[in-house]
Amino acid sequence: MTAHKLAAAAALLLAASACTDGRSQTRAVAVLVDVSGTYADRIPDVARIVRAGVLPGIRPGDTFLVVRIGEQSYADDALVKRVTLDERPSRANAQKLDLARELDRFAATQKRARYTDISGALLFASEHLKKTGAGHRAIVIFSDMREELPKGAKRTLEKDELAGTDVLAMNVKRLAADVNDPAAYRARLADWGKRLTDAGAASWKVVLDPEELAGTFTSEP
Repeated sequence: MTAHKLAAAAALLLAASACTDGRSQTRAVAVLVDVSGTYADRIPDVARIVRAGVLPGIRPGDTFLVVRIGEQSYADDALVKRVTLDERPSRANAQKLDLARELDRFAATQKRARYTDISGALLFASEHLKKTGAGHRAIVIFSDMREELPKGAKRTLEKDELAGTDVLAMNVKRLAADVNDPAAYRARLADWGKRLTDAGAASWKVVLDPEELAGTFTSEP
């Protein structure tokens, strides 16, 4: 191979390496919001927490999406918003302001769903996160974590479905039965933790304090 060809090949390798390194430093974050039952009453709080605890931590090149947990969450209309921030910081900041306004509109106009397809939302979000090629992926779930699927719906989380993805449950609402028997609440969360880690999740965490959530996304990945 001539010196010219060697130089060209080296340049291509360096370019590919730079591209890969760039992707490995980006984040892709999916926020899953329960719009069913009594949890729908909490959506304004969810919007506030996401504005304060997630949006400030995403950076140029990162991808952010909001997915609705409702009757059929494995469907295109479950996607509320998806955006990849521009590499230019000024443009990225403008996009984050738009996202904050979109969250407010979502909170103000959302209709209450009859069922709670959490697994479908996880499958849908997982596919979108993988497509980004981001090196760091996370899912934040706002729900009471009680799944109620419509008749005929089947959901399976394969063992590598959430590979490399951190999953956090934030603002998990306690049901009336949980107040009477806290063990039921803890067992429900433990069951989800097992299902998600069995599906390859890098981590599973229940977050109680919005400030803890903010710390997760403002730290370096």
